[in-house]
Amino acid sequence: MRIENIELKENAVIIADVHYKKGDTLFLELLKEWSKNPPPQVFFLGDIFHLLLPFDFLINYNKDAIELIDTLSQKTEVFYTPGNHDFNIESIFTNVKIADAFVDEKKSIFLTHGDLTDKDFFYKIYVKVIRNSFINQILNLLTFNFVNNWLFRKILKKIIKCNKISYFKEKVFSKTADIKYKIIIEGHYHQHINFDFGDKKYYNLGAFVCNKSYAVYKNNSLKDKTYDARR
Repeated sequence: MRIENIELKENAVIIADVHYKKGDTLFLELLKEWSKNPPPQVFFLGDIFHLLLPFDFLINYNKDAIELIDTLSQKTEVFYTPGNHDFNIESIFTNVKIADAFVDEKKSIFLTHGDLTDKDFFYKIYVKVIRNSFINQILNLLTFNFVNNWLFRKILKKIIKCNKISYFKEKVFSKTADIKYKIIIEGHYHQHINFDFGDKKYYNLGAFVCNKSYAVYKNNSLKDKTYDARR
C-alpha cells in the first residue's frame, strides 16, 4: 500500500464514489465550479469514475471529466486515491498526487478509498488481481482490445447500489483496529455514516452518485455538503 504524508488544510474538499459516466453533467459542473473558485485542496477518494483504466477506450469515454480534473489540478492541490473502479491512472493524471492513502501525521488523519483496508480474504484477492496492470495489458494485447472493450461496455452499464450494510459498524470496527490514526476517512461502501470508537473517529463518506454529497474539512472534523448546480 503506497502511503504519502501530506498536510490536510482547513476547508479542503473530499469526495468519493462519483461513479462518473459520460454525460454526468452535475459532476462536470461541480468540477467547473471548483476550478473557478478553487478550494485549498481537493481529495478524490476513489471510484470517481465508474470505470477508468489506462486504455484508449476508457480515456476517450471519460475525456470530459479527465480534462476538467487536469484543469483543476493546475489551480489547486489535487490528491487521488484510486478505487476498485479507477486504478493504474498515474499516466492519465500527471499533475495529480496519487497514492493508495494519504496521511496527516500531525493531525493523525488517514484518507483512502476503502477497498485496500477491507479484511475480507476473498475480496483482498479479487482487488489484487483486478489492480494488476500487467494482467490487464496482456489481456488487451492478446485479444486486440476485443475482450477488454466488450467487458468495459458491460461494466459501464452496471447500476450502482446505495443500500445500507446491516453489519457495517462491526465491519468498520474490525478494520480500523489495524489503522493507527485517530481520524479515518474512507469512501467505497456508500454508507454516509460516522462512528466514534473512543480513541478513533471513522467517517464513511456519502457516495456522490447516491446523494450528491461531499465533505469539507473544518476544525478537525468533516462537514457534509450537497451539491445543487441550480443554487
